[in-house]
Amino acid sequence: MRGASDVAVVAAFSALIIGSDLALSGPEFSNIKLLDTLVFVSAYLFGFRVGAAVAVVSETAWSFVSPIGMAGAITPFLVTGELLFALAGWAASRAWGKKVGVLSVNSIFIGASLAICAFLWDLETNAATALISYWPSLGVPQLLATMFNPFTLLFSIAHEGSDFAFGVLVAPAFITVIPRALGRRP
Repeated sequence: MRGASDVAVVAAFSALIIGSDLALSGPEFSNIKLLDTLVFVSAYLFGFRVGAAVAVVSETAWSFVSPIGMAGAITPFLVTGELLFALAGWAASRAWGKKVGVLSVNSIFIGASLAICAFLWDLETNAATALISYWPSLGVPQLLATMFNPFTLLFSIAHEGSDFAFGVLVAPAFITVIPRALGRRP
């Protein structure tokens, strides 16, 4: 990190993530959060280190303050999965620069990138849930039952679909507005 300005960016993004997660924590927003989008945007605009720090701080904090309860032993898996979004944001910034418009071709690629990361995150955390739940007797039947139960599938569809939509609509807007707000060229 480059110092105080990076710490301020991490703090601002993490606060925005926790606040928006709390605002969207009701049952009508099951697994629809801005967390992934904002981690992606932070890495896109400020680099992988900042994005990774935002991912670690915000996912760790959310694992302890979530209204549905503490995450417990799965927290390291949640944090590791969130780093995918930071890596994707950083890689996208290298591929496209700062030129991303809402509903542009690049915004569709951002949405697709977020949806793919959400799929991988869901896969990893569901496998970790099965591992933790059935240890030491985890077998293929228990793994499949955990990963493909209707509740898990509905949460995954909501997660991946909302990440795609936020990637197409919200991420490009943030990528355009944040540099302007900071007095920088996009």
